[in-house]
Amino acid sequence: MASPSSTTSSRSRTSTTQAELVDFAEGMGPFLEPAPGRSLRITDSFALSSDFGNTWAQVERVRLRENELAQAIADVDAFMHESGPERASWWLTERSTPREDAFLAAGLQRLEEDYLFAAMVLTSEPPAAEGIEVRQVETLDEYVESRRLALAAFADPRQRKPTDEDLAAEWAHSVDPIFVAWVDGRMASTGRAIYTRAGGYLLGGSTAEWARGRGAYRAVVRARWDEAVRRGTPALVVGAGPMSRPILERLGFEQVLEFRRLESVRSGA
Repeated sequence: MASPSSTTSSRSRTSTTQAELVDFAEGMGPFLEPAPGRSLRITDSFALSSDFGNTWAQVERVRLRENELAQAIADVDAFMHESGPERASWWLTERSTPREDAFLAAGLQRLEEDYLFAAMVLTSEPPAAEGIEVRQVETLDEYVESRRLALAAFADPRQRKPTDEDLAAEWAHSVDPIFVAWVDGRMASTGRAIYTRAGGYLLGGSTAEWARGRGAYRAVVRARWDEAVRRGTPALVVGAGPMSRPILERLGFEQVLEFRRLESVRSGA
């Protein structure tokens, strides 16, 4: 695993305005830095990003004229061919243009069970989960176990199951810290964070079914907050689905935007 970039002390925190945090919550793409295994394309019309091994590319901060939509869809398709994902998530908000109907008419798909998400922000210390061991993933074996846990928790039939060789290649390209919590000596919960100048963007938060309700998810959120503070950027953002949103609200997260997720499939996939 590559070493994370150097960080600043919590005593020299960056000053991030609420407006910047809302921008960050709408889309992390414009805040990302180049990294091994990460593909980025930022334009005035949208931000595209994808990490090595991901099934999904991310299309964020969408600002298009209706007559630009066909070309934008073609550009996203070309980006997927270059970077590897088979599908793209288009994260539309009330700031996005044109209207959602135009995207659907142009061929994008809407899945009702995977459609509405809350863009949420946390700027105050979340509660701790006492008695639960949490630390960063340190070995390939831990990485494989954490990925298997997340895949089982999400159980998305559209997501290709990675082989052991795939997971080893992902680990070799990984630059973002992954945190795991143990309960009764077993890996119970996992979650990744991408840290930027504005704060941490939470991804992949998953808890094993047997461990739910025991504080493991809360412990992983707190660990990612503590790391954001250590880096001098005390803020977390997340795109929360209906299952995780109530939990995150109890931890202090507040909704700042609503996502309407559409998707496109790579041509030939």
